[in-house]
Amino acid sequence: MTGAVALVLAVSTAALLVVRLSDGEAGRPAASVAASATSASASAPRSAPAYTCRVERIDDRWFAGISRTQDAVLANGHAGPEVAEAQCLLRRAGISPGGIDGIFGPMTERAVRQAQQRAGLVVDGVIGPHTWKALRR
Repeated sequence: MTGAVALVLAVSTAALLVVRLSDGEAGRPAASVAASATSASASAPRSAPAYTCRVERIDDRWFAGISRTQDAVLANGHAGPEVAEAQCLLRRAGISPGGIDGIFGPMTERAVRQAQQRAGLVVDGVIGPHTWKALRR
């Protein structure tokens, strides 16, 4: 149990170091960065990454410049660049998923259901290969 806790702490600290270094902390000593990263993570919630939609048509398919997936299965509770890609494509189709934050929440699910209904697909609120195909058309 203690080994698992140590592993989680080590991985968390390493991830925070990467984040802090990308925020311009490269000039500070590693121990200082780790200490400030640890205290920052304890005191402030992390915000979702910002994604920018750069929608373009490639080989008769729409892409938003975040992910090229065509078969990832995404549902409420998922998060990441594939979700942001889907959110951009939903917005391109004129269906609001809410913010382009890479978080598959209730607004994104509602938008997915609307897109599925429009495309004549099974309406389940889950993005799979058929929904990707419809979003990229």
